[in-house]
Amino acid sequence: MTESLSLKPDLGRYGVWTFGAVQPEQAAEIEKLGYGALWVGGSPAADLAFAEPILEQTEGLQLATGIVNIWTADANAVAESFHRIEAAHPGRFLLGIGVGHPEHTDEYRKPYDALVEYLDTLDAAKVPTSRLVIAALGDKVLRLSAQRSAGAHPYLTTPEHTAHARDVLGETVFLAPSTRWC
Repeated sequence: MTESLSLKPDLGRYGVWTFGAVQPEQAAEIEKLGYGALWVGGSPAADLAFAEPILEQTEGLQLATGIVNIWTADANAVAESFHRIEAAHPGRFLLGIGVGHPEHTDEYRKPYDALVEYLDTLDAAKVPTSRLVIAALGDKVLRLSAQRSAGAHPYLTTPEHTAHARDVLGETVFLAPSTRWC
Protein backbone atom coordinates (compact mmCIF):
# COMPACT_ATOMS: atom_id res chain seq x y z
CA MET A 1 0.00 0.00 0.00
CA THR A 2 1.27 3.44 -0.82
CA GLU A 3 -0.15 5.41 2.14
CA SER A 4 -2.43 5.40 5.15
CA LEU A 5 -5.99 4.27 4.57
CA SER A 6 -7.37 6.73 7.12
CA LEU A 7 -7.93 9.42 4.49
CA LYS A 8 -11.44 9.27 3.08
CA PRO A 9 -12.05 11.21 -0.14
CA ASP A 10 -14.01 14.41 0.47
CA LEU A 11 -16.81 13.94 -2.04
CA GLY A 12 -19.66 15.47 -0.07
CA ARG A 13 -22.76 13.66 1.10
CA TYR A 14 -24.40 13.33 -2.32
CA GLY A 15 -23.02 12.99 -5.80
CA VAL A 16 -24.32 12.59 -9.31
CA TRP A 17 -23.77 9.28 -11.10
CA THR A 18 -23.97 9.17 -14.88
CA PHE A 19 -23.60 6.41 -17.37
CA GLY A 20 -21.02 7.48 -19.91
CA ALA A 21 -20.06 10.83 -21.33
CA VAL A 22 -20.77 14.10 -19.57
CA GLN A 23 -20.23 17.45 -21.23
CA PRO A 24 -18.00 19.87 -19.29
CA GLU A 25 -20.86 22.39 -19.22
CA GLN A 26 -23.10 19.79 -17.58
CA ALA A 27 -20.43 19.15 -14.95
CA ALA A 28 -20.22 22.88 -14.24
CA GLU A 29 -24.00 22.97 -13.72
CA ILE A 30 -23.82 19.94 -11.42
CA GLU A 31 -21.22 21.78 -9.36
CA LYS A 32 -23.36 24.95 -9.26
CA LEU A 33 -26.27 22.88 -7.93
CA GLY A 34 -24.12 22.01 -4.93
CA TYR A 35 -23.08 18.45 -5.63
CA GLY A 36 -19.58 17.58 -4.45
CA ALA A 37 -18.88 14.73 -6.82
CA LEU A 38 -19.59 13.47 -10.29
CA TRP A 39 -19.27 9.72 -10.89
CA VAL A 40 -18.83 8.70 -14.53
CA GLY A 41 -19.77 5.12 -15.34
CA GLY A 42 -19.59 3.18 -18.55
CA SER A 43 -16.09 1.68 -18.27
CA PRO A 44 -13.99 4.57 -19.58
CA ALA A 45 -10.86 3.85 -21.59
CA ALA A 46 -7.46 3.63 -19.91
CA ASP A 47 -6.45 7.08 -21.17
CA LEU A 48 -9.21 8.65 -19.02
CA ALA A 49 -9.29 11.47 -21.59
CA PHE A 50 -12.81 12.47 -20.57
CA ALA A 51 -11.55 13.76 -17.21
CA GLU A 52 -9.47 16.83 -18.05
CA PRO A 53 -12.17 18.83 -19.87
CA ILE A 54 -14.56 18.28 -16.97
CA LEU A 55 -12.01 19.24 -14.33
CA GLU A 56 -10.93 22.30 -16.35
CA GLN A 57 -14.55 23.52 -16.55
CA THR A 58 -15.19 23.13 -12.80
CA GLU A 59 -13.55 24.66 -9.74
CA GLY A 60 -13.75 22.09 -6.97
CA LEU A 61 -15.95 19.27 -8.20
CA GLN A 62 -14.52 15.83 -7.46
CA LEU A 63 -14.59 13.50 -10.45
CA ALA A 64 -14.71 9.73 -10.01
CA THR A 65 -14.85 6.74 -12.31
CA GLY A 66 -17.56 4.25 -11.56
CA ILE A 67 -15.74 2.11 -12.83
CA VAL A 68 -12.67 1.47 -14.95
CA ASN A 69 -12.99 -2.17 -16.03
CA ILE A 70 -9.84 -4.14 -15.20
CA TRP A 71 -10.40 -6.45 -18.18
CA THR A 72 -10.37 -3.65 -20.78
CA ALA A 73 -8.09 -0.96 -19.32
CA ASP A 74 -4.40 -1.77 -18.89
CA ALA A 75 -3.30 -1.03 -15.32
CA ASN A 76 -0.04 0.67 -16.33
CA ALA A 77 -1.87 2.92 -18.78
CA VAL A 78 -4.48 3.76 -16.13
CA ALA A 79 -1.73 4.62 -13.64
CA GLU A 80 -0.06 6.93 -16.16
CA SER A 81 -3.40 8.60 -16.85
CA PHE A 82 -4.08 9.00 -13.14
CA HIS A 83 -0.74 10.75 -12.60
CA ARG A 84 -1.32 13.04 -15.61
CA ILE A 85 -4.72 14.08 -14.22
CA GLU A 86 -3.40 14.42 -10.67
CA ALA A 87 -0.56 16.68 -11.83
CA ALA A 88 -3.00 19.04 -13.57
CA HIS A 89 -5.84 18.84 -11.01
CA PRO A 90 -4.40 17.76 -7.65
CA GLY A 91 -6.77 15.91 -5.35
CA ARG A 92 -9.83 16.16 -7.61
CA PHE A 93 -9.85 12.77 -9.33
CA LEU A 94 -10.88 9.50 -7.71
CA LEU A 95 -10.05 6.32 -9.59
CA GLY A 96 -12.76 3.69 -9.25
CA ILE A 97 -11.80 0.27 -10.59
CA GLY A 98 -13.59 -3.04 -10.72
CA VAL A 99 -13.83 -6.47 -12.26
CA GLY A 100 -16.58 -5.54 -14.72
CA HIS A 101 -17.46 -7.97 -17.47
CA PRO A 102 -14.76 -10.60 -18.13
CA GLU A 103 -16.13 -11.44 -21.57
CA HIS A 104 -13.94 -8.61 -22.83
CA THR A 105 -10.90 -10.86 -22.54
CA ASP A 106 -9.94 -14.04 -24.39
CA GLU A 107 -8.17 -15.65 -21.46
CA TYR A 108 -10.07 -16.81 -18.37
CA ARG A 109 -8.65 -15.66 -15.06
CA LYS A 110 -10.15 -15.74 -11.62
CA PRO A 111 -11.68 -12.28 -11.11
CA TYR A 112 -10.38 -11.84 -7.56
CA ASP A 113 -6.83 -12.79 -8.53
CA ALA A 114 -6.95 -10.47 -11.53
CA LEU A 115 -8.15 -7.61 -9.30
CA VAL A 116 -5.33 -8.20 -6.80
CA GLU A 117 -2.79 -8.21 -9.64
CA TYR A 118 -4.26 -4.96 -11.00
CA LEU A 119 -3.97 -3.37 -7.55
CA ASP A 120 -0.36 -4.58 -7.31
CA THR A 121 0.39 -2.77 -10.58
CA LEU A 122 -1.29 0.43 -9.38
CA ASP A 123 0.64 0.21 -6.10
CA ALA A 124 3.93 -0.24 -7.97
CA ALA A 125 3.05 2.85 -10.04
CA LYS A 126 2.39 4.78 -6.81
CA VAL A 127 -1.30 5.48 -7.35
CA PRO A 128 -2.24 6.62 -3.83
CA THR A 129 -4.76 4.48 -2.00
CA SER A 130 -6.56 7.64 -0.86
CA ARG A 131 -7.52 8.32 -4.51
CA LEU A 132 -8.64 4.77 -5.31
CA VAL A 133 -11.90 2.88 -4.67
CA ILE A 134 -12.95 -0.60 -5.69
CA ALA A 135 -16.29 -1.82 -7.01
CA ALA A 136 -17.24 -4.37 -4.38
CA LEU A 137 -20.36 -6.37 -3.66
CA GLY A 138 -19.25 -9.56 -1.91
CA ASP A 139 -17.51 -9.73 1.44
CA LYS A 140 -14.14 -10.86 0.03
CA VAL A 141 -13.81 -7.84 -2.28
CA LEU A 142 -15.27 -5.52 0.37
CA ARG A 143 -12.48 -6.62 2.71
CA LEU A 144 -9.94 -6.14 -0.09
CA SER A 145 -11.31 -2.63 -0.60
CA ALA A 146 -10.75 -1.83 3.06
CA GLN A 147 -7.20 -3.16 2.92
CA ARG A 148 -6.01 -1.81 -0.44
CA SER A 149 -7.96 1.37 -1.21
CA ALA A 150 -9.85 4.30 0.24
CA GLY A 151 -13.03 2.23 0.16
CA ALA A 152 -15.75 0.61 -1.88
CA HIS A 153 -18.15 1.67 -4.63
CA PRO A 154 -20.87 -1.00 -4.83
CA TYR A 155 -23.19 -0.68 -7.82
CA LEU A 156 -26.96 -1.27 -7.97
CA THR A 157 -27.27 -2.09 -4.30
CA THR A 158 -30.04 -1.92 -1.76
CA PRO A 159 -30.03 -0.01 1.52
CA GLU A 160 -29.69 -3.38 3.27
CA HIS A 161 -26.56 -4.20 1.28
CA THR A 162 -25.15 -0.77 2.09
CA ALA A 163 -25.59 -1.43 5.83
CA HIS A 164 -23.92 -4.83 5.45
CA ALA A 165 -21.07 -3.34 3.40
CA ARG A 166 -20.45 -0.74 6.11
CA ASP A 167 -20.27 -3.52 8.71
CA VAL A 168 -17.73 -5.44 6.62
CA LEU A 169 -15.65 -2.36 5.73
CA GLY A 170 -15.61 -0.78 9.16
CA GLU A 171 -15.67 2.96 9.74
CA THR A 172 -12.18 3.94 8.56
CA VAL A 173 -12.78 3.67 4.81
CA PHE A 174 -15.13 5.27 2.33
CA LEU A 175 -18.38 3.72 1.13
CA ALA A 176 -20.05 5.16 -1.99
CA PRO A 177 -22.96 2.94 -2.97
CA SER A 178 -24.86 3.45 -6.18
CA THR A 179 -28.34 2.72 -4.89
CA ARG A 180 -31.35 2.57 -7.17
CA TRP A 181 -34.64 3.93 -5.91
CA CYS A 182 -37.84 2.90 -7.64
